[in-house]
Amino acid sequence: MKEEKMYNNDYIMRMIEDMSVFLANVVFHKNAAAIEIFDEQGNLSASGLLQLQLLALIGEGRLNDAENLLFEKIAARPDPAYLPVARDFYTQLETLNDEALTEAGFSRDEIREGCEDIERLYQQGEIK
Repeated sequence: MKEEKMYNNDYIMRMIEDMSVFLANVVFHKNAAAIEIFDEQGNLSASGLLQLQLLALIGEGRLNDAENLLFEKIAARPDPAYLPVARDFYTQLETLNDEALTEAGFSRDEIREGCEDIERLYQQGEIK
């Protein structure tokens, strides 16, 4: 019985990961497999959770909230695994048209500045 429960949990976790990759491919026309959603034990990783949260906020047009969440997570728990998530976040924003950015109260300058801020944090060794 215990093995069956573990198998069901693994199956559900694989389905969640597959669905998140599918949604990223369809909605954002990208390959989300580059960012590990689950760790070696099959648990949702912190960077994977952040990635999913950011994708959801982008989908809702809440770009400022998403950027705030990104910087809050990095400040609270500096982790090198957040760098690819941050880069992907700004790549996603770059693909949005100007109308979508304006509607969300965001600009191309903010995208550039955010990218520079993230890169600066990681290059200065503030995050190891």
